[in-house]
Amino acid sequence: MGAVLDDLLDLFVKLVEIPSPSGHERAVADFIIAFLRDAGLEPSEDDSAQATGAGSGNICVRLPGTGAGVPIVVAAHMDTVAVSGPIKAVVEGGVVRSAGDTILGGDDKAACAVLLAVLADLSGAPPAGGLEAVFSTCEEVGLLGAGALDLSGLAARAGFVFDSTGPVGDVITRAPSQKIVTAEFHGVAAHAGIAPEKGRSAIAAAAAAVAAMNLGRIDEVTTANIGLISGGSALNVVPERCRIEGEVRSHDPALLAAQTAHLVDAVQLAAGLAGIDVEVTVRDAFTGFALADDALPVRIACAALRELGIEPHVTASGGGSDVNVYNAGGLPSVNLSVGMELVHTPDEYLPVERLDDAYRLLHALLRAAATATR
Repeated sequence: MGAVLDDLLDLFVKLVEIPSPSGHERAVADFIIAFLRDAGLEPSEDDSAQATGAGSGNICVRLPGTGAGVPIVVAAHMDTVAVSGPIKAVVEGGVVRSAGDTILGGDDKAACAVLLAVLADLSGAPPAGGLEAVFSTCEEVGLLGAGALDLSGLAARAGFVFDSTGPVGDVITRAPSQKIVTAEFHGVAAHAGIAPEKGRSAIAAAAAAVAAMNLGRIDEVTTANIGLISGGSALNVVPERCRIEGEVRSHDPALLAAQTAHLVDAVQLAAGLAGIDVEVTVRDAFTGFALADDALPVRIACAALRELGIEPHVTASGGGSDVNVYNAGGLPSVNLSVGMELVHTPDEYLPVERLDDAYRLLHALLRAAATATR
């Protein structure tokens, strides 16, 4: 490996070995701030932590443009899913893995490392069109950091979020909307051994509701899942309470509404048949988007990839990311693959060459933005 890639890999390893599950970003935020200051840059931290429950605010860096190019924003998130123990990164055979039974954290520390390395490169030579960089918080628990970001303060005309899996080359231009469905069943408690007939089981009602739901992949653009169930107080008590939480995602607003209504109907019917009360809430988690192939960030991303000899793969995603927030806020943005695989699992890994590909892609994005027309 060359010196640049060696430094990039070292930076990535340092980042992933700083645990930062959602809500506990302070240590990695401090590392990022110190790195940027050492590079001669002036990062700022917003005041979003109180609203999001994050360990820090979002970290932003602005490099004013020196020419007539298109100003862009590039984003990565600092938080990871839950960590079950210390993270020790191992590099073997050109691949980075976790040495233990927990995640590696390449989602999204790979993007953080790439963005930091490029910012350090640019500290003495700002890009023609201008660059704003955002390191967000609490992405994994509902895009909370990006949602609290003041998008009106950005000068960017196109956004690029490095937060997708797989080899560098994917340009995600479509992603679904998501609704969260929560149901709180209120049964009647009773002694399970002495007088079970006097009780009405909230857990049994919740189980009947879930059993009646159509879950998984509903159609080509819609999915549904019940992910959390909690309730009961003891083995010998007919459970008075049970709570279930689920989600529905779809690229089609009508299908999203129909599948959400199906989950709500199943909950209400099961509660009625059991003779118990239920409280159902539905909230919007994030809004989907669909960009045309000639949208500004799509053109810039495809031009940058082709400059590197990589054929762009313009595609859709079933997941949500900070890119949903940028598009919902009126800033056209795409999500780009950064190389990690099997994220959110102990088997997660990142080929080192993909880290280099993402680094070169970000530099190419800046060159493409410098000559792009709005």
